[in-house]
Amino acid sequence: MIEFRNLKVIFKMDGMDVTALCGVDLELNRGEILGILGESGSGKTVLLHTALRLLPDNAEVSGQIIYKGEDLLTLEKKKAMRIIGRDFSLIPQGFGSLNPLLKSWLQISERLMEHSGIGRREGCRRAEQMLSETGIGSPGRVARSYRHELSGGMIQRVLVSMGACGSSEVMFLDEPTKGLDEGKKRLVIELLRMVRGRSNSMMLVSHDLQLLKEVSDRICVMYCGDIIEVSETRAFFESPRHPYSSSLIKSLPSNGLRPIEGEIPSMVSPPGGCRFSPRCCESSTKCDSSRPPMFTDGRTMVRCFKYAYA
Repeated sequence: MIEFRNLKVIFKMDGMDVTALCGVDLELNRGEILGILGESGSGKTVLLHTALRLLPDNAEVSGQIIYKGEDLLTLEKKKAMRIIGRDFSLIPQGFGSLNPLLKSWLQISERLMEHSGIGRREGCRRAEQMLSETGIGSPGRVARSYRHELSGGMIQRVLVSMGACGSSEVMFLDEPTKGLDEGKKRLVIELLRMVRGRSNSMMLVSHDLQLLKEVSDRICVMYCGDIIEVSETRAFFESPRHPYSSSLIKSLPSNGLRPIEGEIPSMVSPPGGCRFSPRCCESSTKCDSSRPPMFTDGRTMVRCFKYAYA
């Protein structure tokens, strides 16, 4: 469906180069939900925004994003944005993603109106219909309301409706449960299950392991702009391969809530070898000096020297 090839993103900031992605190779398959997991600063959202061409002007991007045989990074921007607007949709995160000056229906149907040529009246009707499908009461009233007039649960339904209104080839989700209490998290999970049939594939960016465990088909683990493991969800939670992945699983409340020791290194001057080696209890001299290649057994991919001779 989408193939990321050697994708690199560097932000130019006051004479400094901040490496956000350092050669990402990844595929999103048709019909799957791919969970992108990692701590804050791992590059998850940068990967999503690169696919949507939403990066700021100070971002230097190289590599390829292949979609239906075309590289979205080298296409002329207008043509690329027509494809992205038509085939991709985004479920953004949080209260601040809604424009306080626009009514909900316009924000829900904006993409559909722009790329399908429907008018405002039909756009409002489609927004009401989408809100009704999320199980909200009085969809007409909610559609004509501003952000400050909505409750937290209503806002979650509006955000999901923004991404789900109309059909899309790929749906991107950016931290949909960030900052939510358990009740609203459960609501988001149920809404995602409801809208899954509206998209051929979904890329779900999150640091919420429980969310990814419930809805993802595969897990991609990122650390300091690098992909270090890709695994089927069940296999990931039962037997994680990378030491960082194991540490993430151990940090779950059900496993004793053991935090990962150390801190994420600076992306201005990241470690020269494996970027997790300063925090890894299994690291060796080789890990400190060389970036491990990606090893695979055909189903799981892992970037760790432990598997060099497996």
